[in-house]
Amino acid sequence: MKPIKIITPIALFLLLVTLLLNFLYPLDIARLNKPKSTIIYDRYGQLLSIKLSSDGYLRIPLEPDAINTNIKKIVLGYEDQYFEKHLGVNPLAIVRALWFNLTNHHKIGASTITMQVARMMHHQPRTLKQKLIEIFQSFQLEFKYTKDEILTLYLNNAPYGGNVEGFASASFRYFNLPPSSLSLSQISYLTSIPKNPNRNCPKAHRDINKIKERILNRLYGLKVINSKEYQRSKNEIICAKIYNLPHQIPHLTARINQEGKVITTIDIKLQKRVQELISTQTKTLNRFQIYNGSAMVIDNQTMQILAYVGSHNFYDNQHGGQNDGVRALVSPASTMKPFIYAKALEQGLISPLKKLYDVPLFIEGYKPTNYSKQYLGEVTASEALQYSLNIPAVELDRLLNKNSLYGLLKQANISSLNQSKSYYGSALTLGGWGISLKENLQLFAMLANGGVYQQATYLQHQEIASTQRLLSKESTYLVSTILANAPRANFSSSWEFMKNMPKVAFKTGTSAHTKDVLTIGYTPKYSVGIWFGNFSGKESRAYKNTYATGLKSASPTLFQIFKLLDQQEWFTQPPNIVKQSICQDAISLGKCKKIVTDYTIKGVKLHTPCSAMRAEVLSYLIEQQSINSITELSAHPCYKQWKSYKPLITSPVHNKTYINNRLLPNRLKKTLLQCYSFEANSTIYWLIDKEKPIIALSGERVYRYLSPNPHQISCLDKGAKMQTITIENQEL
Repeated sequence: MKPIKIITPIALFLLLVTLLLNFLYPLDIARLNKPKSTIIYDRYGQLLSIKLSSDGYLRIPLEPDAINTNIKKIVLGYEDQYFEKHLGVNPLAIVRALWFNLTNHHKIGASTITMQVARMMHHQPRTLKQKLIEIFQSFQLEFKYTKDEILTLYLNNAPYGGNVEGFASASFRYFNLPPSSLSLSQISYLTSIPKNPNRNCPKAHRDINKIKERILNRLYGLKVINSKEYQRSKNEIICAKIYNLPHQIPHLTARINQEGKVITTIDIKLQKRVQELISTQTKTLNRFQIYNGSAMVIDNQTMQILAYVGSHNFYDNQHGGQNDGVRALVSPASTMKPFIYAKALEQGLISPLKKLYDVPLFIEGYKPTNYSKQYLGEVTASEALQYSLNIPAVELDRLLNKNSLYGLLKQANISSLNQSKSYYGSALTLGGWGISLKENLQLFAMLANGGVYQQATYLQHQEIASTQRLLSKESTYLVSTILANAPRANFSSSWEFMKNMPKVAFKTGTSAHTKDVLTIGYTPKYSVGIWFGNFSGKESRAYKNTYATGLKSASPTLFQIFKLLDQQEWFTQPPNIVKQSICQDAISLGKCKKIVTDYTIKGVKLHTPCSAMRAEVLSYLIEQQSINSITELSAHPCYKQWKSYKPLITSPVHNKTYINNRLLPNRLKKTLLQCYSFEANSTIYWLIDKEKPIIALSGERVYRYLSPNPHQISCLDKGAKMQTITIENQEL
């Protein structure tokens, strides 16, 4: 009984001392959880990029299950062969080290791997007190963690020279290989570095094979490796150097800042092919002074980004290749028009074969024109969209009123749309503002997804963004069909790329002076967006050449990308789309001129608002002799509204400045005056400044010399309605 009484106080004393030491020197394992590097992979696990940690170190974590047999046996054989047996401290190693250090000039250590992990938590000078603290904390580590966990802590925090920390970091930095691909020789060399990082790292030590051989000799002597492994590894000549870290898709990876392993949605094989196509076409467009190109591919079903090409060449400093064309704000040009037509279909303003007027238009001094500078008169809604006519799109958006394009873009939370509707005016319809290629492509993916809008993502396992229905299945199907059935004659230059192609709905866009060239297309499964232009903002000089348009220069690349993607079926026609007879006339002026069979949305009644007959349309009908005067429409329900229109001055244009050569005689510097009246009596009166009135007829061309000054010009009709404009004449 006596021995028990003695042992119990001793055990209690040791327990109290242990608890006190644990309180005074707690495990601060957080010191080992340093900021990690960012390791970015594609959707299939292919390495894309490695980025330094936030504090500037290369720290690639090595998971316990990634420590294979070769790594484990070599590290333990060289650093701590009794690691699996001791409790954090090897007493025999301590005794051996003390005796050696007392009898020799050179010094050796006795630290186990566990003790080295303890030292890594402090980085304090090696004093006796610090050594005792490390010994105690080694016991703490052994008590709290498994052997594999302790080994992982060591391999992830050991220094490997410079800003390289951790075995996996050294593997990528010095051999450009993942740890799983290292040979026994390479593992042996890396294992030697933590002993003396500044001396043994590749930058400092050129003959790394001598170091490797020394390690192999020791491992073979300890029977860690067998004779066959020894001979093969000894004969292997290894080469280590400071490798550049992988840096693929730099525009995208620059946006990823979370530390550790990041899995993206990118398909690197597709990415490389798309990058090649964009680079090749950009070089072709150089002759038109277009130097940059971007592209993005989205999987419509998951809204995951499969390819992200920020520029044709990230390292093209001369042309700003580090700018990101996927995120940059560029003119959408005509690519917004499909959404106007989809809304117009839903509101019953059009059906695919319903006719619209493509005639000159005057809006507060703004006279939009088509790209061709010509007007086609009456065209079907399908033709107007396929030929990308500006006037019908502007008119439809005006008639949509509260349901216009602006409202749709606001619902989609387009980030660049930060002004009021009146601020943009008709420029919103024709691309006179900026939107990123990514947000533009998301809108087209909405057409592919039956009107459901959702933001695209480049991260796997990211929380799915909220969805919202902005358009109907019926309107998006009809628009998709129109876009996919554009007349093939227009695409003769791209025909070779369209052979054996699946059906693709696409829309092109070319901004003023060819600053921005776009093509965006989609199928049920994929959406693809392409942009060519200049990051500098400089306009190209290609606008005089018909090749440098979205249709001719961007569409071929779009078709080539779709050839890389899977084939698929076309959209299924929604049940609420029905075939019925409609009056095709743009505006019914009595008996219908032509009845056709067309596809319409069930429950949506076709109607034409009175305001669709603008003064410009009335003047066009009179000029084309479709009607002789407005009195022929007196039986129409809209006659009262049309008769109230003020005269329409078609020339000169309000708020414009006209410049003449001062050396020319006045008779060659006359200004064309033309005005249309909507009264039964076609007489009109021109009032120029305070001069005597000029009597003319509605639509009559009158030429008048105007001095080089600002002028106020009015047109007065017989109903006492008057339209007034201001212009300025200059002579240089």
